[in-house]
Amino acid sequence: MLPPEQTLQDIKNLKIQGATNVALAVLDALAHAIEKQPDISCYELTKLGEALAYARPTEPLAQNAVRYISAGCTEEATKRIAAYKTYIEKGKLAIPNLGVPLLSDGGVYLTLCHSSTTVKLFTAARAKGAYFSLYVAETRPRFQGRITAKELLDAGFDDVTMTVDDVAISLIEGRVGKIDAVFIGADLINDKGFVNKIGSLAVTTAAKRKHIPVYVLTTLLKYDPTPFSPAMIETRSSEEIWEDAPENLKFYSPAFDYVPYMSNVHVVCEDGVISGRQVKKATNKHYPFVFDTGYDKYLHYGKSVYPLSRP
Repeated sequence: MLPPEQTLQDIKNLKIQGATNVALAVLDALAHAIEKQPDISCYELTKLGEALAYARPTEPLAQNAVRYISAGCTEEATKRIAAYKTYIEKGKLAIPNLGVPLLSDGGVYLTLCHSSTTVKLFTAARAKGAYFSLYVAETRPRFQGRITAKELLDAGFDDVTMTVDDVAISLIEGRVGKIDAVFIGADLINDKGFVNKIGSLAVTTAAKRKHIPVYVLTTLLKYDPTPFSPAMIETRSSEEIWEDAPENLKFYSPAFDYVPYMSNVHVVCEDGVISGRQVKKATNKHYPFVFDTGYDKYLHYGKSVYPLSRP
């Protein structure tokens, strides 16, 4: 387990990335804090958890972990850390199996960025005998699509094609064969839409125009009960786009898209394959603590400004 200070830096500089990895790192950092300071107060533990979970704004999987742990305060915090890890693991095991029937032998599918759950879905479907072709958008500027492509090749897939992001739209338009469906992950979901890597809005919109389904694979633990604001979208350093850019050149480099639920969007989660309008109800069914405000006295959501030391 890394100490909280190192965990915070690793989340901020993207050494730790991916919603599951971030959440697990936050949980481990909190466990580390309890181990080093057994008398840590509920307020201090929550303050620490918030600083870590809001180091990047669109990480509700980690933020809901803080809500869940804070409900039990320090007396039960260690047990709740273990329980939340179990929630994550069960979701990651269940979701790919629930999505297997969505892939068919001979299908052609598109994915972008990196989602470990999506990779597990493809692997589970192949293990059950479905042979299909995959296109992977590279997902600039940090090329997370390369992670997906490598994992698929390592898993034994022999029909994986990498493409630059803009070509993904041409594929959806049918310039080369036909895309049967799009499979992507999500960093955040709410009752009106979801957040995923930049490019997801263009792909989803293009797919809707061509009546192609988009399947969003996500645990309901990524549900954010607070209203979405564009300010939540993280912007990245201009150096990720152009390291030696001319002086006075301005950059607009959002890391994510907020994608409203459209008629072609389906959410694959612990509750099965559901529509966007069913997400809030399903979350409340499986994880009611996400909506519980009984322990909000410890929380100040959206403010990741707390020090990582005792006052």
